[in-house]
Amino acid sequence: MFSLACTGADDGNNGSVNVLANVPEEPVAPPQLSTNGQAVSATPQTSDKPAQKPYGWNIAVYPALAWVPIFGTSVTLPPLPSQPIATPGPSGSTSSSFNGAFFGGARFEKGKWSADALFMWADLSAERETPFTKVNLDYVFGDALVGREVLPDLYLEGGVRRLALDIHATVGSDSASRSPGFWDPIIGLTYRRQLGRKWRILIHGDGGGFGVGSDVDVTATARAEWQFARHFGITMGYGGMHFSESDTAQSRTLTISPTLHGPIFGFGIFF
Repeated sequence: MFSLACTGADDGNNGSVNVLANVPEEPVAPPQLSTNGQAVSATPQTSDKPAQKPYGWNIAVYPALAWVPIFGTSVTLPPLPSQPIATPGPSGSTSSSFNGAFFGGARFEKGKWSADALFMWADLSAERETPFTKVNLDYVFGDALVGREVLPDLYLEGGVRRLALDIHATVGSDSASRSPGFWDPIIGLTYRRQLGRKWRILIHGDGGGFGVGSDVDVTATARAEWQFARHFGITMGYGGMHFSESDTAQSRTLTISPTLHGPIFGFGIFF
């Protein structure tokens, strides 16, 4: 409280009257000074930057991914036992046909590092009437890649891929069956970009084999992820794969070169 004195005119005596009033004092915050001595506002500032996760990991698990590839292949059968080893076996190529494949996988990210794991199983079939060629291919595929960010959103990756095939091929009146398996070294690139809070794009390509396992092994995918809830989302895109495998038994070689490409759909769980 502080006192306020006022002077006013007295209508009766032409004199002055002093009036004393008590007025409540409002608290005044002392001004804050900056380092150069100037006053600054005391209003607290808030940051629009979202809070970081305490554990620093980004994890995505894909329990179900469906791939609807168009499958076609060329095949060269081994020569018959009655023929010389140097004689080339019958060869042919199939028409392209729709097939189905199923994936499961996970992705882990921390700072500039990432890791990806993927597993796929496919039961593929294609044929051609003239000249008659038919291939049934049971295909199991799994890979693991570790990457580091080398440019903004771009990761350089390296890892290994396992290919296990069950081949039943017929060209004309000749047929052959083989079940080869390969371990391929893989080198790849992945571009990951966040588009707003709910959308993300992932573009990936890799290549391997180099004659260590398979002759040629190349894959490429482009996907978009939509996170419609805090921990759940869907992924959609397109993928392609080509590889060439040669399997030799008793000096007789069977070679198969499949190509697959088609849309991908799936469900993801995010942490």
